[in-house]
Amino acid sequence: MDEDPSVPINAIKRSYTIVDEICDRDRAGATELADALGLPKSTVHNHLRTLATLGYLVEEEGTYRLGARYLHLGQKSRNSRAVFQHGRDAIKALAEQSGRYCQLAVEENGETVVIQSTQWVPDEGARPAQQAYPMRAHLHTNALGKALLAHLPSERITAVIDQTGLAPRTKLTMTNEDDLRSELETIREQGYAVDQGELLSGMIGVAAPIVTKQTVHGAAAVYGAGNEMREALDEGLPSLVKETADDIKADIVFDSLE
Repeated sequence: MDEDPSVPINAIKRSYTIVDEICDRDRAGATELADALGLPKSTVHNHLRTLATLGYLVEEEGTYRLGARYLHLGQKSRNSRAVFQHGRDAIKALAEQSGRYCQLAVEENGETVVIQSTQWVPDEGARPAQQAYPMRAHLHTNALGKALLAHLPSERITAVIDQTGLAPRTKLTMTNEDDLRSELETIREQGYAVDQGELLSGMIGVAAPIVTKQTVHGAAAVYGAGNEMREALDEGLPSLVKETADDIKADIVFDSLE
């Protein structure tokens, strides 16, 4: 792994790269990680032992997994967000009303980050997709992300496009900048974004932003499989998602006035 001139302390980057690799694999040993990351085994071992000593990793029979400390950090980060505090019950209600998989997400470092999701309805065609649905993804690849991206300042939109290069997730992902900017304008006008299999093949989603004045708090979304979702898009589902986002926004505004 080469030194990265964009970060002041490369050792910290190596630690988090190791953590990310363990997260992807559920658990891993020093040799496996060293081979995957192109690092000396001794270096990887030192990082692993340090992280384990600090409580961020747990060693079990020569392999390492993430410790519960990450769970506590994640919960604290999520729970401190106004959009989660005011949105969690609304997302549950949206799932009950729509009978579909629902999500609440925020923008973080140019990515869609899901901070709450519900369960799929008992549909065998949808279950595999839920397991595969990423909790982080580039903004341009999904309904939540496009709803968020459309309401960021113009310079941030350009920075995100430059950062990602509009890399595709599926063959339907929008990779042309002019087309994306045109769609973002449409999203701002109609108040919601649609994902037509751009993140996961065969999955369709609709999302609405949660925006107060100049603050983009997050977005709410409903996802489902194939033709059923196409019909739902024509039968008022976008309005239901927008109403949910508006309710969350109203709660955030009201709370800020108290």
